[in-house]
Amino acid sequence: MRADEPTLPEVTQASPRGHASLAAGLRWVISFPHVPVVHPVGDRVGAVDAVDTRDAAALRLRRNRRRRRDHIWRPVAYLAPTLILLGVFDVYPIFLAAWISLWRWGIRAERFIGLDNYRRIGAELAGGAAGAPGEVGNSLLVTGFFVVGTVPLTIVIAFAVANMLYARVRFLTALRTAYFVPYITSTVAAGLAFVWLFNPQVGVLNALLNVFGLPAQQWLLDPTPIVPKLLGALNLGWANSLPGVLAGPSVALSCVIVFSVWNTLGFAVVIILAGLVAINPELREAARIDGANPWQMATRVTLPLVSPTLFFLLVVSTIRAFQTFNEVYVLTGGGGYGAKAGAPLDTTLTLPVLVFRYLYERPGSVGYSAALSMLLFALLLALTLLQFRTAGRRVHYD
Repeated sequence: MRADEPTLPEVTQASPRGHASLAAGLRWVISFPHVPVVHPVGDRVGAVDAVDTRDAAALRLRRNRRRRRDHIWRPVAYLAPTLILLGVFDVYPIFLAAWISLWRWGIRAERFIGLDNYRRIGAELAGGAAGAPGEVGNSLLVTGFFVVGTVPLTIVIAFAVANMLYARVRFLTALRTAYFVPYITSTVAAGLAFVWLFNPQVGVLNALLNVFGLPAQQWLLDPTPIVPKLLGALNLGWANSLPGVLAGPSVALSCVIVFSVWNTLGFAVVIILAGLVAINPELREAARIDGANPWQMATRVTLPLVSPTLFFLLVVSTIRAFQTFNEVYVLTGGGGYGAKAGAPLDTTLTLPVLVFRYLYERPGSVGYSAALSMLLFALLLALTLLQFRTAGRRVHYD
């Protein structure tokens, strides 16, 4: 031992002097330059802290990175099956249809023609002979009639029915079931039942008209616009001079609209009823105490509070109406009349039915059918964005 190094005093525990010697020994250990620091715990000495501060920081960093990866990839793993299905059956077909629309396509790709299919659509939209709308223009007009006839009517009736069901009427569960059953019923089966109801010879509706002494109607076989027909029944001579847009849909398309409203009413009722249930009852009670009548309750309290639900229903119903195919095909083409879908005289020829016609009934027109489907996609995208820019601002989320 060097002369300048401190000497360790003797430790004696038999007397108070022993404790003093122990404290002196610990001070000697602390002052020694080559001995690690130890911490006494009671009468025992604690373990040496061997973890470096930088190692602890690196460990925390790795744990934070692992947590961030878990926050990102765990939700992705849960959503992966749905994302794969959406990608395969929704996103990929859009790009595939856009690619096919640039080709002359029969059973397979035959020749690249660029934008010729879209130029053909533009030429048909410009009008046919004597200023008459072409096939595409007529289908857009029919589709517009169908959308305007089904969407507002469905929402208005559903709002009234949902308020009635929310009022705790008797047999509430049975009524809810009765309104929702048409929505889950097969469209083909229900459509065939309506074809029988609208049958000109043996249909129930004509039998009811006969009971009241009214003339029988052709219903699904009648291409006459419905507005002049109704006004003509009132002996208004100017009714037949109405232009095409103001003349409204044909009688056949009006029958399809009635069936579509009946078929989708249950879904709209359930959605609106869910929005009504979510309203705080205290708000209704406060309005009632302030003297609000039923009309004011509906327009000043219920309608603003349920506006997010109505906006959602507006967007979804509009998209569905533009894409409607089964109702038109079953009632006008598959109902046993021997006509093609869109009959009579193409007055029920909606844009999805026109896409079907070019895809399956006209050889070598797959590319043109794909171009028509892209037109439908562009219309839906533009209309949905317009709805969010206009109606979306009137929605009350608070």
